[in-house]
Amino acid sequence: MRKAYRSRVRIYYDILNAVLSQGHAKITVIMRDANLPYDRLQKYLEELAEKGLLARHPDDPSLFYVTEKGLRFVEEFQRFARLARAFGLEI
Repeated sequence: MRKAYRSRVRIYYDILNAVLSQGHAKITVIMRDANLPYDRLQKYLEELAEKGLLARHPDDPSLFYVTEKGLRFVEEFQRFARLARAFGLEI
């Protein structure tokens, strides 16, 4: 069976969703929930932080939280995914 391809946008969503499910999360939780190895996750975390979608918690830098901009991204991604499914498309 062929493994499904995940786009960069889908990986962003999976990471943000992993953090949102906990309220805030450490790298190990994000790795597990987003199904990414440490080295790839580090790259994506940097990209998400640069884009303003994710940030480190000010009181505990080992924790990440989703910003308002990140929350809007998640909501819009979910909305688009519903639209795509209505047309029989997988994203």
